[in-house]
Amino acid sequence: MTADHTTRKGDSAEHREKLLAALLSVGVNLSLIAVEAGVAWFTGSLAVLADAGHSTFDLFASIAAVWGVRMAAAPPDRGHPYGHEKFENISSLIQVGLLGLISLFIVVEVGVRLATGFTLAVSGAAVIIIVVTLAVDWLTARYLAAVARRHHSFALEADAYHFTTDFWGKIAVIAGLMAALIGQKWVDPAAALVVAGLMLYTGWRLGHRSTQVLLDAAPTGSLQSRVREILAAEAGNSGFHSLRMRQAGKWVLLDVALHLPPQMSIAEGHERAHRLCRRLQEEIAEVREAVVHIEPEDAHHE
Repeated sequence: MTADHTTRKGDSAEHREKLLAALLSVGVNLSLIAVEAGVAWFTGSLAVLADAGHSTFDLFASIAAVWGVRMAAAPPDRGHPYGHEKFENISSLIQVGLLGLISLFIVVEVGVRLATGFTLAVSGAAVIIIVVTLAVDWLTARYLAAVARRHHSFALEADAYHFTTDFWGKIAVIAGLMAALIGQKWVDPAAALVVAGLMLYTGWRLGHRSTQVLLDAAPTGSLQSRVREILAAEAGNSGFHSLRMRQAGKWVLLDVALHLPPQMSIAEGHERAHRLCRRLQEEIAEVREAVVHIEPEDAHHE
């Protein structure tokens, strides 16, 4: 049995970039909350109030992202020999829970306002302010998504989704405000419910992905295909069996049994296993650890 452990160069720089992105999202959310709460106060808009509430929960989600990124950066220790990368997945699930709570808040608030009555006092200035926050959401979501893709960060991916739903939610808000200017007040609460629906859909997608990782589901798609191609090339006619893969944050951990020809010595088999480990880690950046068991070819039974 052999295992190669590789410390990737640039891990500290990667951590700094992810942490900077998470802290930026905290600052942006603080600014959005102040602006949107002010507009909601002066206009009485349910849709703007819903969006301000969304940004408030986004702030807590961004704080959860900062926590997840910081915890995931801790090196393996005696209690966590596989590392701490799954803290990013836990952070993602916390953000999903927050999305669900704010969705419930919006639905309840719409119901209360419709039952008790509400007034709208919309101005062109309010619409312009929301358009500006729309642009801020779009730019922030693009930046966070780019960093998340570059470093396979679940915490930042969830944070980017928050800003993306905020972006589409603001389009609904603007529609509600514009309709109110021409006397169609019903569009405003309808827009608030659209925001809630978007958040529920986003939460379901994020929750499913993070839960799969926490349950050690095998990665799918091209990554598994690439692993199997390398295994087939290195094993040759002897073959392999019992391939298992799981994820921890962005990293993939795998183990496999490699068949050896009967005439091959233990030393040669050991070298082949090491070569396979190195190739997996060098050609597939996500593979942090590969454990290869070596077995005589005739010892394997289907």
